[in-house]
Amino acid sequence: MLYSACSDRVHRRQYALLQDFAAALVAQDQLRLVYHPRIDLATGRCVGAEALLRWRHPMFGEISPAEFIPIVEQTSLARALTQWVLGAALDQLAAWQGEGVALTLSLNISASNLAEADLAQRIRLALQGRGLPADRLELELTESAIMNQPEQALAVLQDLAGIGLTLAIDDFGTGHSSLAYLQRLPAQVMKIDQTFVRSLSGAEGDAAGSDLVLVETMIGLAQRLGYRVVAEGVETAEVADLLAGLGCEEAQGYWFSRPLEAAAFAGWLVDRAISAPANQ
Repeated sequence: MLYSACSDRVHRRQYALLQDFAAALVAQDQLRLVYHPRIDLATGRCVGAEALLRWRHPMFGEISPAEFIPIVEQTSLARALTQWVLGAALDQLAAWQGEGVALTLSLNISASNLAEADLAQRIRLALQGRGLPADRLELELTESAIMNQPEQALAVLQDLAGIGLTLAIDDFGTGHSSLAYLQRLPAQVMKIDQTFVRSLSGAEGDAAGSDLVLVETMIGLAQRLGYRVVAEGVETAEVADLLAGLGCEEAQGYWFSRPLEAAAFAGWLVDRAISAPANQ
């Protein structure tokens, strides 16, 4: 292939990030989790949060997860990454439990995690070591990751469900899963991708009607398959009200809150408890 200065810069940056990520895993000040609240649309209460990884690189500053996670997941560091996130998330969940805060915490896992035969055992031991009930932890997996190796994914998900975890299908509508296969998955939650949710805001005429029918159909289908439905990417009160009217159970998005640092999340919970549901 022909040399490209632009491609070369991208590859050099990717290589540098990959080399530096191993050090970030053991540093005390580079990796952290932020928490994106999940709201029960019927009551306005915060019932959980999604833990999202952030990396403050000592030279490059804040690095987007969309940039570093895909390259890390292709290497042997993927297992260490999962273990770091799991440990940090469960430490925070245990701290909340100690403060009397009962929330479900969601973590994203990737297709590479499904190749780890001891994943369920590691999670079980991590929960037991902190005295946490398994149903306070939810694992999110995209349709694409599940369908990459469907039979292997099913076996691992059954092991995870066997220890009492909640399982969620993330970004529903963007993958290529079959309905017959979805019925076999031991998942309890379906998360509608933000692309569909955001289409509900600003569309006009026939487009608005089509977007509404599509989201309504997805909610109805998921619920008939036995899933609790969570809408991602809610950015306006109108969309939140519309989703509630369609029977969607939960939502997350900037209308409720941006992802928050752990300390800020605690303060936000107090304010939310005072204001919900009258002022969302």
